[in-house]
Amino acid sequence: MKKFLTWVCLAIFLFAGVYAAVTMAAMPRTYEGQNAAVSVYELQQDPSSYDDSSADGAAAAIVQQDLEKAHAVNDVTSIVFDFRGYDTMGEAFILITAVAGTMVILFNKKEKKEEEQK
Repeated sequence: MKKFLTWVCLAIFLFAGVYAAVTMAAMPRTYEGQNAAVSVYELQQDPSSYDDSSADGAAAAIVQQDLEKAHAVNDVTSIVFDFRGYDTMGEAFILITAVAGTMVILFNKKEKKEEEQK
């Protein structure tokens, strides 16, 4: 019965993942290259030259103030490790806890099987 439930749960997760992927692929793209004249290299070298007239407040603040506040060249790195550092630390803690819990469960099952075989 446990194997059957395991396979049913895996099938449901697989179906949900495929459905989500197909649905997301059918969605319109969020960036179609409307401002293709922007050079990424030049933007990285001089973020204050970024034309934020069509961007929302968060995007303009991130690009223009990133070097001043975070002293990081890469915007993504500065957001993950500087602005959202506690959130990232929490996610890492949850991941480590999940891996440790999985290892404890697997090693306990292995030890029980070895004891039963003796």
